Amino acid sequence: MLDIKTAGPAEDPLLIEHYLAIWDSYGTPEEHYASDARETVVRFIEENRGNRTHAGFVARIDGQIAGSAICCLLRSPFPDVLKPDVRRRGYIWSVYTVRSHRGKGVGKALTTRAIDHLRDNGCTHVVLHASEAGTPMYEKLGFTRAGEMRLAL
Repeated sequence: MLDIKTAGPAEDPLLIEHYLAIWDSYGTPEEHYASDARETVVRFIEENRGNRTHAGFVARIDGQIAGSAICCLLRSPFPDVLKPDVRRRGYIWSVYTVRSHRGKGVGKALTTRAIDHLRDNGCTHVVLHASEAGTPMYEKLGFTRAGEMRLAL
């Protein structure tokens, strides 16, 4: 049976492990990580924990860890001149499913829980960056591709 609970400070090491595992899955070389990568994630989570729109979730199947997700209010990189009831964006920045539990609806359930949390906290839109493997699931949940432009320097 799939059970999803809100993560507290005791689950931070698991959330960090899963977040870094996502980067590993992209083929990120060890030497590309900052020497304080874990501490950076800890600080980010702790700084944002007081904000009700920031939340982590842990999924278990029959008591075993099956995955996790983290979401927060998306901070605009530019002056946001629209009213929050028109445009308040949330961001899902870490959805991870343990390999042995993939294909069982864990990612979908975690993403749905994060969406519900953001909606309950006044978000009108949700943004995420999808891996190739995750894209079909997110599209089934109603996400659409957006035109982000990038330039490597």
